[in-house]
Amino acid sequence: MRLTDYLRRRPLGALVPLLALMLAACGGEEPLSATAVVPVSYAITTQSAGPITVETAYSAATMRKLFPNERIDVISTADEDGVVNALTVFSDGLQVMMVVPDGSGRKIKSVHGSGLAVAGPNGERLGMTFRQAGLDRGNCTVGTGPWLGMAVCPAPGTPNIRLVFDNGGWTGAPTELAPASSLANGKLQRIVWVPIRSA
Repeated sequence: MRLTDYLRRRPLGALVPLLALMLAACGGEEPLSATAVVPVSYAITTQSAGPITVETAYSAATMRKLFPNERIDVISTADEDGVVNALTVFSDGLQVMMVVPDGSGRKIKSVHGSGLAVAGPNGERLGMTFRQAGLDRGNCTVGTGPWLGMAVCPAPGTPNIRLVFDNGGWTGAPTELAPASSLANGKLQRIVWVPIRSA
């Protein structure tokens, strides 16, 4: 018997448990997030942040060449050292990545994945929870400056990518890392890539 024939012959009350089972099978423990429908446009790996590599110079002209179909603007953003002006990549009006300069203003200090269309080296996406990312709290440190109270964690298998999570609603001291029960619900806010330069 086909499912459609079965459904026509069953009273509505008998269908409720079946529908509940079908919905449960479609979902997991976590609610559906925006990243489930936003495709990945740029991946951040040990070697690169999208088309940006260790050789890439910090300049608006360079970013326009690397991202010809995107808008490039300068905006103020926060990193662990304070507030800085960064070249920011926008796609369809939405922020995608921020390119932070070093002290010289000619080299890239870091690139922040700051949009839903960016994925980390292990498939991490902004908005996913610490639990979903499967990280070990013991590897994380508490953020400072603008990231005070947030969890800053190395991306597994990488020496130069950090994942920054909020504290999951914990209201304790911001100088302490949130307990595991709260941090499990913390959401990924930034994927930070730092170029590895040879000495």
